[in-house]
Parts: sequence; structure tokens; C-alpha cells
Amino acid sequence: METKNTIQKAIDYLGIYATKSEKFDDFTMIGTAIDNPLQVSYISKKKIESLLEYTGTKIVGTKEQRQKHFTSTTISKLLSNMFINESDRTSNISFDIDKQLRKDFCKNSDLFLEEDVAGFYSQEITDTYIYNANGSCMNKKPISYFGIYDKFINVHTQIVGLKVGKSVIARAILWTKTSQETGEKQYFLDRIYIAREFQNSNQEELQNKLYNKIKRALKVKQLDCYSLTHIKRIHSTDKLNYFNSATYPSFSIQINQDTFHELENYPYMDSFRWGKETRSNISFDCDEDNTEYILEDTGGSYTEGGGTICECCGESTHEDELNYSDCEEEQLCDDCATYIEERDDYCRRDNATYNNYSGNYHYQNDLDY
Repeated sequence: METKNTIQKAIDYLGIYATKSEKFDDFTMIGTAIDNPLQVSYISKKKIESLLEYTGTKIVGTKEQRQKHFTSTTISKLLSNMFINESDRTSNISFDIDKQLRKDFCKNSDLFLEEDVAGFYSQEITDTYIYNANGSCMNKKPISYFGIYDKFINVHTQIVGLKVGKSVIARAILWTKTSQETGEKQYFLDRIYIAREFQNSNQEELQNKLYNKIKRALKVKQLDCYSLTHIKRIHSTDKLNYFNSATYPSFSIQINQDTFHELENYPYMDSFRWGKETRSNISFDCDEDNTEYILEDTGGSYTEGGGTICECCGESTHEDELNYSDCEEEQLCDDCATYIEERDDYCRRDNATYNNYSGNYHYQNDLDY
């Protein structure tokens, strides 16, 4: 079914039940907008007559004419001008048409693989892609933030995604680790980001589409993927076999220690965020325990871990800034801990009561109310 017919049929259907406005018949040649396929376009009868009278242009609805002379808008705005006092009906029809526009737009998406991870993230590759906001905190950061992707010594990184023309509607990082002994490859498809326009209506469908296209391209049955939980929601696992694919990677990635510290900036990482020193390298994986480096800063830095998490706020804290509490039996960061002098111990700040007379804190459970 053509999108133009879908739009017009929906308007005709709504016209049977809803009250038409005085301007209803002035909206003509309604169809998909040329510059933005997620909107609709139209031309008024007055404009058609004016163009013919003053320029001799006869409007027949060609692509060039739609782009030059037609007005683009959202389907909800168009219907609100064509009908009156029918907010519920027009809202439902608007939603259905909008959903169909997005579905039709995504039908024409193609798989792409991009080797230049830094250029893609920084959006300095402008001849190949139109970048859409997708909720990623790393979009359009300086290119120096992404230098680390070329420095890992045991994996290959690529951007994989879906685009319609040049417009990127889904993307993720594909990590590939190759065994030096056997040549066997291990893969991990990191978090799949979806363009904001499709996050409410098509997110899981697009994640599933990218996931399966990559599986076919790699010729694998199993593919671990950060977004696998979302992907499975739209399919019954009884019908589709994911071959025990996991939502976390089965391998770590490594970078030389000197190389790591020579980098100018660092990115926020979704999966390989936590790093530990080996003999000469730093190994990053998804294990938060005993962490020495954490790639969690969106400002281009990294966090020094101490291998310990504050058990009150849950934040990773260097071991020098942690205080063990005997009364709470847990590790507390400086922000969560209060020193109790009479106990020579720490407690959670919420469990400390200040004594205005002595100027000291008491552990709340010690007080006799």
C-alpha cells in the first residue's frame, strides 16, 4: 500500500465521522513530504490558482513541485486544521498514520559498516552520513575522545548500522576478537542506539532488524548483544532460537598501559567499561569488581577505580576514600560516611545524629529514646 494512499484513505475515513473545518477542501494533493518522509505535504487550491495565474505554472504534483511549492507539516497539525472538535478521533488517526510513515520509511533501510569509529562518533564524516540524535552521550564529541578505538591490541572495532539513503536510523559498535592461535573469531554487538524519531514506535523492531542483518553478514548463529533483552521482546523465544546468546561479552579487550596513559582523551563505554592492569596492558571487560580504571566520564577523562564500590550509594570509589564501618558492616565513601568519635567508627550519614551540646555525632541505634 502506497503511503500517499494510506494518508488519503485515513483522511477520507475520518471525514465520515468527524466534523470538517471550513478550510477542509483547500488542502489538496496530500502525500509524503519530499524533504522529510516522516511528515506530510500539501498545497492549497489558492496557491495552485496563484501559481498558474502569475507564473504560468501548472501544478501536477511532480517531485520537483512538491519540494518547491508544497508545505510540509506533521500529520497531527494537518488534521487539526482539516477537522474541528474531534481531538480524540484525529489523535488516533494521526498516531496510526505517523506509525505507518515511520514503518514505510524504515523498510528501505540498508546495512552499513564503518571502519572509522572516531570519524563517525565525532560526526566528521559528512559525505556519507546524516546523523540523527539517538540519546548517545558521545555523539559529536571531539575526535580525540575516540582515539582509543584504534589502540586496542586484540580486537577490531567497527560501527555497524542501518541507514535510509544517508540518514542513520540505528547504529552500534561491533567488537571482533580473533584468536592468534586458531583464527577463530568472537563477536559482541554493543548497545544498539536508535534515532530519536523511532524510539517510541520502532525501537525494538529496528534493533531486531540490525541484529539479524549483522548475524547474516557474519554468518553466525550466536551473537552476544547488549540490547538482546529488547530484541527478544518482539519475538517469542519459543519460535526463534538465539543459541544461548548473552547480553554481555565473552571476552575482554586490551590496550598497552603506556599507550592508554598517552591518550589525550577517553570515551564513555557501554560494555567494556571496567579496566584492570595486567603485566604490561590494561584489560577492559564488563566486570565491575577490582576495577582500577573506569571509562564512564562523558567529559573526556577516566575514573580511577580502587576495586571497591560504596555499599551505600553504589558509586565506584578509590580505596583511599573508603571507610569500613563496623557498626554498618560495609564500605562507605567519604560522602556517605560520618565519623562517630565515641565508637571510633563510621556509620551511614543518615544513621548519625548530631549533638548540639558536645558538637559530636552519635550512632542513632546507640541512643536511648
